[in-house]
Amino acid sequence: MDYWLIFFVFTGGLLDVASAQIRQYYFLNIPVEWTTAQTICRTNSTDLATIENTADISAVLSTTTYAGKAWIGLYDDLLNSWRWSLNDSSFYGERETEFRNWQSGQPNNLNGQQYCVELVGGSHNGTWGDIECTATRHFVCYNGTVNGNVSYVKINNFLTWTEAQRYCREHHVDLASIRNQTENDIITNLTGSDFVWIGLHREKVWSDGSTSLFRHWATGQPNSGQERCVTTAFSDSGRWSDDNCTNSFPFICYLTISFRLTGQNETSISLQWNKVNNYVNFILQFNGTETNFTAPAGDGPINHTVSSLTAGTRYTFTVFSVFENVRSSGVSITAVTAPTNTVSFRATGQNETSIRLQWNKVNNNVSFILQFNGTETYITAPAGDGPINHTVSSSRLELDTHSLSSLCLRTSEAVESPLLQSLLQSTYSTSAQQDKMRPVSICSGIK
Repeated sequence: MDYWLIFFVFTGGLLDVASAQIRQYYFLNIPVEWTTAQTICRTNSTDLATIENTADISAVLSTTTYAGKAWIGLYDDLLNSWRWSLNDSSFYGERETEFRNWQSGQPNNLNGQQYCVELVGGSHNGTWGDIECTATRHFVCYNGTVNGNVSYVKINNFLTWTEAQRYCREHHVDLASIRNQTENDIITNLTGSDFVWIGLHREKVWSDGSTSLFRHWATGQPNSGQERCVTTAFSDSGRWSDDNCTNSFPFICYLTISFRLTGQNETSISLQWNKVNNYVNFILQFNGTETNFTAPAGDGPINHTVSSLTAGTRYTFTVFSVFENVRSSGVSITAVTAPTNTVSFRATGQNETSIRLQWNKVNNNVSFILQFNGTETYITAPAGDGPINHTVSSSRLELDTHSLSSLCLRTSEAVESPLLQSLLQSTYSTSAQQDKMRPVSICSGIK
């Protein structure tokens, strides 16, 4: 079996040695409302852009020289994005996570940053309102069950929502979850006329369902409860702001491309990536040249082998998906061809318990693995131009000493003994993880 050492470098994506799901971004200079942009992206690619890190920011910025704003996939869902701090599914019965007791007109996300919930006692009768999580309130912790009944504890310390959550988790179970009207009444009675934190909170959500909490807000943003969709500003390092969803802006879609290396030898590397749909074509960029690929018929992947390469050399390939003549941000894979096999692998001496081996150095970048009797020894490329010498010593060699002597006495030809069969495997040496390359199987000879 052949083994390969493969190095992958991914741009704006998730790393997986066997297969990588990569986001490729497109800028479409078609001013539309947010929901229309979402529909177009879902129809022709994967979705409106999800941005999960600074590398994604850079990839988005590279899609255009446009200097204005464009829609991305982040938006406010004031009804369906709420979650309880206590996320133990066994605690909730059917639909109990969905119980709500909002005040009239709530939630309203006033000023655009109200992501936490307070329960208001007194004349408000235990109704709820959304509020900035940085406000300070007394709070109610869930303290488990006592004799089969839920137990709550009111804490009369003024803390932010996050600080209250941490306190409850350290000293009790969690911030209070409210599953029904009965529990709401219990906490209302415990609260009196106070305003207290409960465990309900939310985040803005991504159109594709991603749970990423990465944010890249511009100064002072978000700032409006009525502006529930998000744009990125190309003139402000891609920073985000909230905008009215009915405004018209260009937008950024992304495609999910599975791009992988499927094999290589000394002179070629084979690549594979998935078809997206009948409208998306591809460009493969390599060594300053570009090859165009039209969307193939059927649903199968696209396979392509790049030939006439140099052994033991690192190469970078970039695939761009293309829709309506708009090129994506691209994804790059860097891989190496297998090095050439070593030559002049020989035994230079032996005694009852050891065998001395020698082989030629290839270059300063190629190291070696010597495999013997199920064990492997890693040998780095030595300094200088001389050969590599290595002695294998083991008491296991003593087991066949008599048979080796008999064989050597009977013939002057090289003898193929199981004890002398060694596999010399050359590997491409880098600071990355080492792996096995194409093995050279040579039987050492004894006269």
